[in-house]
Amino acid sequence: MMVQDLWMSDKIEEMFNEKKNRYALQQIVASNPSSLALRDVTYCVQRRIGPWWKGLCCRSKQPKKVLRNINLHFGEELTAILGSSGAGKSSLLDILSLRVDGKVTGSVVLNGQKCTESNTRGNIAYVIQYDRLLPNLTVRETLTYAAYLRMPGDSTHQQVEEKVDKIIHQMGLSTVADTKIGGTIVRGISGGEKRRVTIGVQLLQDAKVLLLDEPTTGLDSCTAKSLMSRLRTIAESGTSVLVTIHQPGSGLFQLFHKICLLSNGVLAFAGTPSEMLDFYTNAGFPCPKFSNPLDFYVDLVSVDRRDMKREQKSEDVLKELMNQFLSSPEHATLNKKVYADNTNDDDWQQSSVRSPTPFRILTTLLKRMTVNVFRDRSSYCTRLFVLSLFIPFICTFLGKLRVDQSSIQDRVGLMYQTLMVPPYVSAFNTAFLFPSLRDVYFREYKDGLYSPLTFITAYMMHAIPFHFVASIFFSSIIYWVTGLTPTPDKFIIFLCLVFFLHVVGEILTVGAMTVFMNGQMAVNIVTLILTASLLFGSGLLRSIDTMIDPLRWLGWLTIHKYATEILVVNEFQGLQLICEDTDKCQFQTGDDYLTMFFPNAVNNLGRNVGVLVGYLLIVIIFTIIVLKIRGVPNVH
Repeated sequence: MMVQDLWMSDKIEEMFNEKKNRYALQQIVASNPSSLALRDVTYCVQRRIGPWWKGLCCRSKQPKKVLRNINLHFGEELTAILGSSGAGKSSLLDILSLRVDGKVTGSVVLNGQKCTESNTRGNIAYVIQYDRLLPNLTVRETLTYAAYLRMPGDSTHQQVEEKVDKIIHQMGLSTVADTKIGGTIVRGISGGEKRRVTIGVQLLQDAKVLLLDEPTTGLDSCTAKSLMSRLRTIAESGTSVLVTIHQPGSGLFQLFHKICLLSNGVLAFAGTPSEMLDFYTNAGFPCPKFSNPLDFYVDLVSVDRRDMKREQKSEDVLKELMNQFLSSPEHATLNKKVYADNTNDDDWQQSSVRSPTPFRILTTLLKRMTVNVFRDRSSYCTRLFVLSLFIPFICTFLGKLRVDQSSIQDRVGLMYQTLMVPPYVSAFNTAFLFPSLRDVYFREYKDGLYSPLTFITAYMMHAIPFHFVASIFFSSIIYWVTGLTPTPDKFIIFLCLVFFLHVVGEILTVGAMTVFMNGQMAVNIVTLILTASLLFGSGLLRSIDTMIDPLRWLGWLTIHKYATEILVVNEFQGLQLICEDTDKCQFQTGDDYLTMFFPNAVNNLGRNVGVLVGYLLIVIIFTIIVLKIRGVPNVH
């Protein structure tokens, strides 16, 4: 009896939560009915022909029509866009969200207004195929930080909390609201729950249209059906919801209000599930018993390219079915809806909602990065203590430096390690910590939330305190234990140089990891650049004057040339060396060493500092540029 009562209690609570979720939906989505139409849309891209090693200049371009003469209409309904690989499903979503790389003819109209990049922002939300979330944040924190970036700038903390609570209830995330997202190592919420969090992030902006690219990828049939049920509820509450699906399960068939079939970039059918069954049954292709109608009709309108005979037969079937669709009542109804509303060419009535201020965006990004790193012990320990792991090796190997002739080589070796270790450590730390932040940036940048400059500013403000603490710990022990010139001013110069190289290595790796999405490739490139800079520019391993001219000229472009001159002047200027036999001593003072190997270093201190600052600015500007460029193709 107690078990039955408990079961009844759970069912009542479930029904209550369902009603509560529906009420939350009505409060979240836009109250005005929305309609989205594509009118005679053709999408053409340029693809390069030939092997990649011919480069961008040698390979010819060939135009390819991805979509051809598409007419579609979407109301406040759940629409499935189906088709085989290469049919144009994702390209259709790119057109609707104005994220295309090629040429589009025709028009996209939302509520009678022609869509542009400025007026679609905030009205059309795009959920990309992969979940890009920070692993160490909880579900509630993820939605809260996203709300501060997406909600109006005058939203109070209480309003943000209320909106987040509504989204959590709406997407059925109440039981995992305070659970970490999780990543590849630390387990968190499930894949289906991550999908719902990603969708919830987009729902924060009260968009009229919600686009989802392959939302069921990687989900089991039960989780996929549950997700689609929630999307149907969202659609029925006043939002146009469009989803692309590659392998739809049979349980999803009755959940869709409308189904669109694409084949080789053309529209093969558009209508309700029952209309699709009737149309193809009348055309002589009834769905076999116990078959999934979605799979069956996607295969029917796809071209079989296993051999020439099958390809020709499938193309003939497709051509006949398309001709029948063009003359069908379903197509006539579709065209009537597409052209029912005349396009208004007047300026879009911009909303009076105030966007978040740059300060609010910057502080939100900074808080989110800080919370994410401190939630993972390995993350902040990596930033703080990896540089210090080199201390025992250096101190044990060198010991206490003497002030005789042999100590010159020891000091040069210490300087080599000082110039090499900080940027290398930064490169390896960044390869471990930056990818998740980069992926979130790509999504939010394409959503128009902030600029690359804002992201880099927040990232540097987040990373610099870690670099400063790590540099102080490293420099304090190395400098005073090895016995470098014991004056406070020279120690501060030594510390500043270590800190500067630490920061440059970080920003350079960020830029490389934006260009090369593979972390190992990025670290290899940065390591190669730093090694070449140290070899050709420092003059510590080989005298610069003895190098061949091309390498000597190349050294002027390296950062280590100017950093080395500052470091050697800081240590050798005014250094008195013990010399018992004057005739056998090559250098009686550190200034003698500078005169032979770095003759103008003392006079070039101001120039060297200025060049280092210039290098830092160049690296930052380069990183901002590649973040802006690479943010476009990496959305998917």
